[in-house]
Amino acid sequence: WYLDSGCSRHMTGDPSKFSSLKLKNDRFVTYGDNNKGRILGHGNIGNSSSLTLIENVLLVEGLKHNLLSISQLSDKGFKIEFDNTCCLICDKKTKEIRFIGKRIDNIYMLDFENSIAISNTKCLITKEDNIWLWHRRAAYIHMDHLNKLSRKELVIGLPKHKFSKDKLALKAKIRFQLLDL
Repeated sequence: WYLDSGCSRHMTGDPSKFSSLKLKNDRFVTYGDNNKGRILGHGNIGNSSSLTLIENVLLVEGLKHNLLSISQLSDKGFKIEFDNTCCLICDKKTKEIRFIGKRIDNIYMLDFENSIAISNTKCLITKEDNIWLWHRRAAYIHMDHLNKLSRKELVIGLPKHKFSKDKLALKAKIRFQLLDL
């Protein structure tokens, strides 16, 4: 699925993508080059239990690509953030990351068939977040010193964890792998 800022509605030419489809062919969409495509129907892609539900998608005759409308996502309560490698689609209310899109050449894509909804992913927040936070709070003190402070209970609120650079490196590796989705 291509994220498209010029597209006013989500649309696809592939009827097999729909989980529900209502056929109706009395309207047209107009493309950027002023050519027209016949709307054959509209419906939903995916399902609410998988959290990949995309509502109000048009089935357009002859359309070769799947297009996600950025404005339609925004209207549904999503915030879309772009950088030079990826885009994040977040729920505006909960601030939860729902999907990560990948930039390929000069276009941002989401692959629903080969990815999972981020809200189902439990490994994005690890207890190493707390370790990293304490490492930073203590002015990047050496891990051995953090272990000593923790073991001897010299700092109020410092958790009883084994502080290790390896855990922090593993966490960074997981984050980079998620960005490679």
